[in-house]
Amino acid sequence: MGIIDLGKRVSRNAWRLPLVGKILEADYQHSFASNPRNRFRGVYASFEEAEASIPGHGRIGYDHAELAGMYRDRMDKANQSDYAVLFWLKGILDASAFVFDFGGHVGLSYHGWRRYLMYPPGMRWLVHDVASIIKVGAELASQRPSAGLEFTSDVTAAQGCSIFLAAGSLQYVDESLPALLARIGSFPRHLIVNKMPIYDGEAFVTVQSTGRAFHPYRIYNRAAFVAEVTGLGYRVVDDWCNREQHCEIPFTRGRDIDAYSGYYFVRDDA
Repeated sequence: MGIIDLGKRVSRNAWRLPLVGKILEADYQHSFASNPRNRFRGVYASFEEAEASIPGHGRIGYDHAELAGMYRDRMDKANQSDYAVLFWLKGILDASAFVFDFGGHVGLSYHGWRRYLMYPPGMRWLVHDVASIIKVGAELASQRPSAGLEFTSDVTAAQGCSIFLAAGSLQYVDESLPALLARIGSFPRHLIVNKMPIYDGEAFVTVQSTGRAFHPYRIYNRAAFVAEVTGLGYRVVDDWCNREQHCEIPFTRGRDIDAYSGYYFVRDDA
């Protein structure tokens, strides 16, 4: 082990010393309150508990016009974490496809993946998100080629969809995937989830700071998540890791996510 690696290891574990740990944790709490970009803090039993811990002056959630400008770089090309989804979508998108893009922001995936998927005429792509975000998404769609693209903040508008896509959104909602599908009122044949913080430990909720707002943020147990989906009659076709994304929660043990996960499920009787 080199000197640099040893230094990093000592630094990462210094919080376990009682006095040093208290000082470091207080410093991190102070820094976190300033809403740094892509940082995490705390372990909570519920969204409600996590939200109650957020600094009182902090903006919470995505339903703010100021957040509609996030991730714009993803509208021009695919990222490393997108390619497994693109691989599977390429084989199932046709003129009859109805994609429900849950938490699809301003249509990031639709616009960012256009040149890879060459959307067939007749395809529907319905983006779901909060009101402030889809308002901007609709404005952007009027300025870009957007055939088949629609927006909604009503989950039930997805009834009859053939493809359910959630690319990094499920962790932000206080509702399970089975509960979401129950509200839709129908089972899509294809279910693709990506960029999910999943590990083999106990499920919990933490708080994420994105630099523009704070968000209660669910960390999933892998076996439990897969079981609740396959319990609905789906089978796992594929799964993958996204090492482009990770989640470190300081001052906790065994809670970090080194790589996010993705799954492609199919329901054969849908």
